[in-house]
Amino acid sequence: MSDALPPELPKPQAQSPLHIVRPRFPRTEQFLTAFEKALETGQVTNNSRWVVEFEARLSDYLGVPTLVFCNGQIGMMAMLRAAGIAGGEVIVPSFTFSATPHAVRWAGAEPVFADILDDQTMRLDPNDVERRITDRTVAILAVDAYGVASDYAALARIAERHKLKFLVDSAPSFGTRVNGQLVGGFADAQMFSFHATKAFSTMEGGCVCSHDAGLLARVKAMRNFGQVDGADCHEAGLNGKMLEISAIIGLEQLKTFEQAIATRRRAVERMRIGLSRIPGLQVGHEPAGVQSNWLYLPVVVDAAEFGLDREALASALDKHNVFVRKYYSPPCHHMTAYAAHKAVKLAVTERIACSVIALPVYNDMTDEECDLIVAAIECVRQSA
Repeated sequence: MSDALPPELPKPQAQSPLHIVRPRFPRTEQFLTAFEKALETGQVTNNSRWVVEFEARLSDYLGVPTLVFCNGQIGMMAMLRAAGIAGGEVIVPSFTFSATPHAVRWAGAEPVFADILDDQTMRLDPNDVERRITDRTVAILAVDAYGVASDYAALARIAERHKLKFLVDSAPSFGTRVNGQLVGGFADAQMFSFHATKAFSTMEGGCVCSHDAGLLARVKAMRNFGQVDGADCHEAGLNGKMLEISAIIGLEQLKTFEQAIATRRRAVERMRIGLSRIPGLQVGHEPAGVQSNWLYLPVVVDAAEFGLDREALASALDKHNVFVRKYYSPPCHHMTAYAAHKAVKLAVTERIACSVIALPVYNDMTDEECDLIVAAIECVRQSA
């Protein structure tokens, strides 16, 4: 047995942990007066002053009528029901967070999983969507993975041709633009999440946007137990109302959000340049015309060329104080909740789900942090 000591691991590249998310909120003095007023009056919920103002500001910012919710998941459930989804099949990507098919199930429909197009944009494949349409299909529910806008135009054409609803789970993409226009009004309805993990956060929260006044009116009623005429309920609804404190924080966040998006985009470009010099890595890219908020930066690892597989790379980065995630793994059609769909063959989804890592991107990310992440990955490769 050898008495030789194992080689010393390289010192962590990052002295402070670089977690997958780093939420940034306004200082208390920026919103304390408004919050104290809400507490004094007792108007802390039920769509009071600050929620109403926040909705108005969001509607102006996004250029589409908007209603806020206590969280994005409740907003998506209300959006589906308001769009008339109560049965049938809804085509969704499997390469997404589980909330997407869960909302379809809760609305009373069954998700039908479709493949993504490629390992750079990771967007729902319009051709595969069309192949999976049957006489039971009632809607297409796209997902803006990592904040990259879906191919709205192609999916909208398919939906129109087959007389389907076109909806978008835009949970990660608040602040993303398509040809300079903020996303939010590119489908029958879109929803966003304002969870603490998102680029724009109100701690918990979300919103639904639509140019369809009838759909949005139904969303509004659904958010408040289904109430329309006083206490009368036209259908069974939910309690999806946002708290005043979340709206107050949201109003403050909007003041600096464009700067935050610019920082995120600059950070991603810096990391992309650095990562391009490392063999075996395919870095996510935006399609033409899309300006993403980059919730995370996806990187697909070619184990043979890089020298380590995704699992080994993620584990090694922990030792460098860089904490990545394996989004989205497992793909939804391999989850226990959707065992009946496991036999579905989604070649691109399955390949990417077992080889992708999501790198951190922050609203206040520094050049040094970008370089540390790249250096940590290069160090891991050289140590392999």
